[in-house]
Amino acid sequence: MSRQVKVWLAIWACIAGWLLWQQGCDRPLDDIVIDNGAVIVRNQSSDEWLDIRIWVNDHYAGSGRSIPAGGFAREPLSRFVTSRNQKFDPVTIPVASVVVLAKTPAGTAVRVVWGKPFWH
Repeated sequence: MSRQVKVWLAIWACIAGWLLWQQGCDRPLDDIVIDNGAVIVRNQSSDEWLDIRIWVNDHYAGSGRSIPAGGFAREPLSRFVTSRNQKFDPVTIPVASVVVLAKTPAGTAVRVVWGKPFWH
């Protein structure tokens, strides 16, 4: 095999390796996803989130104790309520925004937003 053929084979092997490596890289997951009538919140940080408060459309709230680092929480939209105990109806009300408020064990505030909230 000539030297020129070996060089081209090496180049093509590098290109093929790079393409395979790119295919193996996962896209980063979204922090907040609305799926099948539920809100999925992913904690992609290295800190646990404590005292979680989730606001849907600025008026409907839900809460939780914690989401571990690298973990997630899934809450049905029907569990979110207003201050007057009105339940969110995912069939008739579209989700316009979701805001997650929490704190880390060190007391640092966490705020993750999906959509365009008005208040939070």
